[in-house]
Amino acid sequence: MGRGRTTTGTVIACLLRLRINHGRPIGMPAIQNNHEDTIDADYSSGEETMDHNGHLNSESWKPHTLTELHPRFDINDILLLRKITRLFDNGIECRQILDTVIDKCSALQNIRQAVLQYTKVISQQNMEPRVRRVALNRGAEYLERYLKLIAFSAYLGSEAFDGFCGQGETKISFKNWLQQRPEIQTMKWSIRLRPGRFFTVPDEHKATCQPLQSDVTMEAIVKARNGSVLGKGSILKMYFFPGQRRSSSMNFRGTPHVIKVDGYPVYSMATPTVDGAREVLSYLGCKDTTGRDIIQKVVITDLREEVVVYIKGTPFVLRELDQPVDTLKHVGISGPMVENIEARLKEDILSEVKQLEGRLLLHQEEFNTATNQCSVLGYWEHIDLEDVMTPAEVYSTLRDQGYCIDYKRIPLTREREALAADVDSIQSSINESSRYYLFISHTGYGGVAYAMAITCLRLGADAKFVMEQTAETHFVSSSLTKSVSVKTFTDIALRQGDYRDILNLTRALIHGPKSKEEVDKVIDRCVGAGDLREDILQYRKALRDCSHDDDDDEARSYLMDMGTKALRRYFFLITFRSYVHCTSLHEV
Repeated sequence: MGRGRTTTGTVIACLLRLRINHGRPIGMPAIQNNHEDTIDADYSSGEETMDHNGHLNSESWKPHTLTELHPRFDINDILLLRKITRLFDNGIECRQILDTVIDKCSALQNIRQAVLQYTKVISQQNMEPRVRRVALNRGAEYLERYLKLIAFSAYLGSEAFDGFCGQGETKISFKNWLQQRPEIQTMKWSIRLRPGRFFTVPDEHKATCQPLQSDVTMEAIVKARNGSVLGKGSILKMYFFPGQRRSSSMNFRGTPHVIKVDGYPVYSMATPTVDGAREVLSYLGCKDTTGRDIIQKVVITDLREEVVVYIKGTPFVLRELDQPVDTLKHVGISGPMVENIEARLKEDILSEVKQLEGRLLLHQEEFNTATNQCSVLGYWEHIDLEDVMTPAEVYSTLRDQGYCIDYKRIPLTREREALAADVDSIQSSINESSRYYLFISHTGYGGVAYAMAITCLRLGADAKFVMEQTAETHFVSSSLTKSVSVKTFTDIALRQGDYRDILNLTRALIHGPKSKEEVDKVIDRCVGAGDLREDILQYRKALRDCSHDDDDDEARSYLMDMGTKALRRYFFLITFRSYVHCTSLHEV
């Protein structure tokens, strides 16, 4: 029809022409820049009507005003778009150029506007389920298209394209450039697998955490932020939160949750303060404070996918003011990339501190027992420039202070394409010179148990490894279900991990049954940091109990997604143990 893909082609061609004609950074000639003149139509939506195939009729593409859309929802309310913008050093500028080009190519269709129009259609209460599903799929196509155009604009704004237009030597195709950024591919697949979560208009009545502060100055500061990472609407929230899980056996000030794997020199901890990290490392003996002790080397693996910064020794995490308790994980992101974003966040913070003459607006989460609701409170902190550090800088400083540590950032992903890479990355940090292995995650519970299990399996394969014999050393074998109420033989089998695909795997693998038995033992020893088998069982039960109403499509998709990812991790652990059985340690 010459409307959708054709418009996309004209946008791509315009971006290429701007890059070739004007170089880097991409910019619109001043005489042609009428972006402000079209701002009212940028994020608009009219009274959309659908044809019998679930597509928007042509009448819906006429320009409309911003006020016709849901007054509290625009394109930037889609968190995924804010995430991809933060990934790039020049993300904000590249997206502004893209939006201007999209507006100038919108005679028949505005690609960005289409996402919002389908959002409004999908949010209608009395929409026929079949038509709603079609609209959801079409909306997902346009969202993915817009996401890739943002990435393409950033690609053109980088040196990777220089060689194609005679402006440099670097010549990397867009396809290869994307392959070097798995986090973008992960975003694409998140749209395809669970599109419903991106097309939900927020309901203010369902908010679980409301900021109590109504200070006009604070609100203005947040809205005026314009950094490449600390942008408009972004806040820095203290990492600690009410109700955070805490250790019952190992207590360290500034480190809420520390767990040791029974029988193995493997530990996990929730994100600590700088002083808390010092306490844990001193406990592990990686610094000689007396002159007589033998220093123990500790390998620290940071699994966090979130952007973290330390301010006066306390960890803060990037959040959105309108969603202050929702995590901003960059699923699939690489360690160097997340560290690059943290470095840019630090630059944004220092710039703001200078502008505000040594002050910085921070936020913290508190729980009100009277209302049984959490609140996010803003407060001012006087900051010196040296008070701001990235996690990499924190642990580099600790190393300089005499702590014998190796620090690595290996964000742990749940994506199927990266599970094998997770195993390789974690086992690569294991070496004979290390005495202890310490994993850092957000809460010290959950996915960290997977990384700990990989390390334990790898250590257990070493003939030189001797399992620690402690008073706590134990293993629950066939009595797994004694403390749990079960009703049927199937419940018992599933609680022991005897899923059909897992049993088929054990038949296919060399030492399959033995590998599963050893994995189950390790999972039980890591239970203080999470129980993978129990996670699979709980997601399975929740999925069976989930309503089959059309309104619960997103809930079912979420449970299926999470349960499948947990099952894949279990699958990979068993496969990894069989691999270790079949491979000499010199080859591992």
